[in-house]
Amino acid sequence: MKRRKFLKSAAAATAATIVSPYILPSGRLFAASGTRLAKHVVFVLFAGGIRNQEAVEQLYVSSQGSLPTSGNIMENMLVGARPNTNLVYDQWAPVLSTPLAAQGALFQELSYAQGPTGHYNGHTVAVSGHYTDTGVNVGINPEFPTIFEYYRKHSDPNKSATNSWWISNTLGPYPSLNYSRHEDYGASYGANYLSPLTTFGNLADEYWANAKIYQPDDVARIESMKKYLNRSFNKSADALPGISHNFGDTARVRQFTLDMIDKTNAGGIDWPVPVGSNPNVDLLNIGYAWEVLQEFEPELTVLNMTAPDTCHTNFSGYISNLHKADYGVGWLWDKIQSNPNMANDTIMICMPEHGRDSSANTLVDANGFFGYDHPSDDNSRRNFALIAGPAGVVDQGTVFGNTTTPVGENIDIVPTIAHILGIHDKIPTDLLPGRVLTEAFI
Repeated sequence: MKRRKFLKSAAAATAATIVSPYILPSGRLFAASGTRLAKHVVFVLFAGGIRNQEAVEQLYVSSQGSLPTSGNIMENMLVGARPNTNLVYDQWAPVLSTPLAAQGALFQELSYAQGPTGHYNGHTVAVSGHYTDTGVNVGINPEFPTIFEYYRKHSDPNKSATNSWWISNTLGPYPSLNYSRHEDYGASYGANYLSPLTTFGNLADEYWANAKIYQPDDVARIESMKKYLNRSFNKSADALPGISHNFGDTARVRQFTLDMIDKTNAGGIDWPVPVGSNPNVDLLNIGYAWEVLQEFEPELTVLNMTAPDTCHTNFSGYISNLHKADYGVGWLWDKIQSNPNMANDTIMICMPEHGRDSSANTLVDANGFFGYDHPSDDNSRRNFALIAGPAGVVDQGTVFGNTTTPVGENIDIVPTIAHILGIHDKIPTDLLPGRVLTEAFI
């Protein structure tokens, strides 16, 4: 069955679960929120592991020896001149005339202090504010609450559930990060979850029609959802624990899903690429994220990008994908400033999930460059974060930390987001081991 027909066949209350398996009711007796620094937070999580050497240190391909060329490949985020020789990537002109580092605070040396530096672990740390030793298990949710749960539980009870979104560019373990197993939080406080490429994009037909295996648990998830919808067209979404929504929001999310399918088929999505270029998977995800931001203007949005993970086997591709990820971030920030309700009232946070090794592996790409893995050596624990936002709220053009003295840790991002949204003081102190990165704010 075609995915649009499949969606239309379902009742409004259940159809929304396809794109947003964890949409929740908006009316709860939450504690009143405190003073906010901004109404909106967009957290961009660079997945795949990013080395500080190629990012904030702007060493370009200097690590490869044969081409000792340095330069800034992330001109939308960082201040610095681009490489002008030995180019192994297509240089795109920056979107932003003023890099985000000049519009905010750059923590150029952040510490991933403990635990494995893996993709699931790195994502879990970023959204829960807790280091974890949990291995890759697509069926397990984090032990500690996520930032989505903190926001949903402790924010204004009159706010719609569509104010919180988790947007990942693949399935696999990422849907499990929407909410935790914590007894005081859990599914009832999760965000709207969306995986655009498996809902609207080229992979969608394979997921929905063929249940193609991308991760061991994906088929079970998809088949379970199909069977539930097929036998439950006349049931309320309340029949499935943890999945419910008020009627108006359900209808709105459902219509958004249908509209995105039609808009995708018609070639109407605005992609974050220069004219004549094609988006990679990360830029596709950013394009759909902007559709969500335009439609719902959520207060909390988290999205990830995974293409730089090519660094394991293709260092040249890693450079190119990191350059494109930076372009996408600049494009998204520029779009946000074009929205009168989000411009000057949005703080964007960008952070890789973790770093990568200092020593190369033995895998060589087409340019003779060696790849890098991330099995927890000291370089894999080096990281950075960028917090950009309105002048008068976010300290402009400041830089913190150096190679010998990190300032901040990965676990500090969750309390920092909670601080921005005015809910930090409402969260039990024993749940957040990290601190607010107060240096970033006026």
